[in-house]
Amino acid sequence: MLAWEQVAKTLAKPWTLSSLAAAAHCSREQLRQRSLEMFGRSPMQQLTHLRMQRAAELLASSDDKLQVVAAHVGYDNPFAFSNAFQRWTGLRPSHFRAKRGLRS
Repeated sequence: MLAWEQVAKTLAKPWTLSSLAAAAHCSREQLRQRSLEMFGRSPMQQLTHLRMQRAAELLASSDDKLQVVAAHVGYDNPFAFSNAFQRWTGLRPSHFRAKRGLRS
């Protein structure tokens, strides 16, 4: 099975369903089934979950610019990152950070 810990260490990599399945040495469908069993999420949803968790950690513990945080978790476009983060947390990254007393 795919080592999600390894994926978590390489979140900036442009992961696709095919590359995740290749890393897990299984088919995309097998990976989908296993991911749903383990996490209740599709592999791509699990990837987004890991990325957003890490982004929240970075936003709460650093004053890195949003572009830097976005790139660190695999988003080339800070606006796309901001939208994804808001869908995941309910807050824009700048508002999330402001609630923790850090500047954006």
